[in-house]
Amino acid sequence: MSEIGYDDILRAWENEVREPDLQSLEDLRLGKMVQYLSKVRLMLTEVPAEDRLQADLLVSEIRNLDYMLRDLMVLRREKIVRAALAQRRPLGTMTLAEEDLYNRLSRGLAEHAEFLKDLLEGHMPQRPSDAAGSDDTEKIEYVVVRFLRPISTPFMGLDERTYGPFKKEDIASLPRENVQAWLRDGTAVRVAMEERSNR
Repeated sequence: MSEIGYDDILRAWENEVREPDLQSLEDLRLGKMVQYLSKVRLMLTEVPAEDRLQADLLVSEIRNLDYMLRDLMVLRREKIVRAALAQRRPLGTMTLAEEDLYNRLSRGLAEHAEFLKDLLEGHMPQRPSDAAGSDDTEKIEYVVVRFLRPISTPFMGLDERTYGPFKKEDIASLPRENVQAWLRDGTAVRVAMEERSNR
C-alpha cells in the first residue's frame, strides 16, 4: 500500500459519512492514517518560530485530521452497534478492535435475548455475566494472517504455544493479540477465509 496523505483521509471520512454501510478499513490502513497525523505534528515542531504562516497551516491541518479521524471512528462504531442490534454482520472490513466490539456486542445481545426467553418462560434465569465470565478468560481468538515480511525469531503465543519462524508469504493462524502490531505496521495482513465470506 502506498503512503497515506491528507486527501486519502478526507476521502475515507467522506465515504464513511456518505455511505450507510460500513466501509472497509484494515488495521494497516488505519495505522498509516494515524502515522500521517503524527508526521504532520512532528513537522509542526520543526517549523522555525518566525514562520507563523507555515505553523498556522500545519495547526489547521492537524485540527482537520484529528477531527476527521475521530469522527471516522465514531461513525464506524455507530454503524457496528446498529449492525449488532440488527443481528447482521457489517459488510465492510473491520479492524481487529472493531471486530472485537462487534463480537462482544453480539454475544451480549444473544445472552440478553436468552435471559429474556428464560424469564418469560417462568424460569429463574442465570445472570448473563455469570454464564459468560468463565468463557471470556479461557477463550483465545485466532486470526489467519499472511506474512509480508519474515519473522526470524520464534515466539510464545498467548495460548502458550511456540510459533515461528515465518518466511515471507507464510500463512498462519495466530492468537489475535499476538498479531495486532504486525497488522498495523504491515508485517502481516489478514487472510479472509472462504466460510467468512459466505456469511
